[in-house]
Amino acid sequence: MTRTASVIVRAKDKADTIGLTLRAVREQSVPVELIVVDSGSTDGTLDIAHELADQVIEMAPEEFTYGGALNLGARAAHGTVHCALSAHSVPHSRTWVEDSLRYYDDPAVVGTNYAKRTPDGTPLDGYYLQRPEDALRYPRWGFSNHGSSWRASTWREMPFREDLDAAEDKEWSWRALARGGTIAFAPELRVSDGHRRKAGLGAYARRIHKERTAVISLGGIARPTLRDAVHEWWSPVQHADYRPVALRRLSPYRIAEIAATYRAGRTAPTIPSGIHEIKALVQQDGPEAALEVGPVPGTRPGPASRA
Repeated sequence: MTRTASVIVRAKDKADTIGLTLRAVREQSVPVELIVVDSGSTDGTLDIAHELADQVIEMAPEEFTYGGALNLGARAAHGTVHCALSAHSVPHSRTWVEDSLRYYDDPAVVGTNYAKRTPDGTPLDGYYLQRPEDALRYPRWGFSNHGSSWRASTWREMPFREDLDAAEDKEWSWRALARGGTIAFAPELRVSDGHRRKAGLGAYARRIHKERTAVISLGGIARPTLRDAVHEWWSPVQHADYRPVALRRLSPYRIAEIAATYRAGRTAPTIPSGIHEIKALVQQDGPEAALEVGPVPGTRPGPASRA
């Protein structure tokens, strides 16, 4: 089977970064359809998009949600695999799309994403297939539409939710996992991810608060108590930071993240989501079975299928 890719880039006022992202997509090792979904840019983003993209779709700013923008782009896409990028997310290699396509040789794979470690922090050598119980054990780890892909056929059966302010990616992945699919995570699928802190501490805290509010609302993370927040602050940073413990605890970004999560837990509403499907699945199979069936790292897949 010949697989074709459509890359959907969400943008608003990203004239300083979108050119790098779109050119990196144009330089990929396989042909792609390039679609930009813009939600009200006024800074020249649209000019760059019209120059480099195959389609530019505009939506009103007041109608924007992350899931809505992706669904709009996906409806216009012709590829058998859809890839998503934020306007500031530049693929780290010319084979990002091709490497993503390789994983769909496995019929169980419905999506792909970058990871350099497994959910428990083990360095990843090869790839990792996410399982439903991962979403329960490690709810902050998982699928992100900053740089992802998914089967077009899966999306048609199960589009992104358009009623969420954030975490549309995690919620979609939970439904996919609950319904028998898996998502492949691999180190070679990296895109640039330093944007979160470049905007400054205040913007970082607001973004984390929005994301954690969504994940807590959806049931992915338990509402933290003040004791939980203090315990997380005092505990060592998991497998990601090699600075002295005192410096980790004093990191303003870490403190802002913990505080934002605590505040989100106090105000987040409760919304039904795919995580509840996973919980029902695990309860049906039994907790012992869920603990025994663990995902394991694998070897890298072979070349992408071609006709």
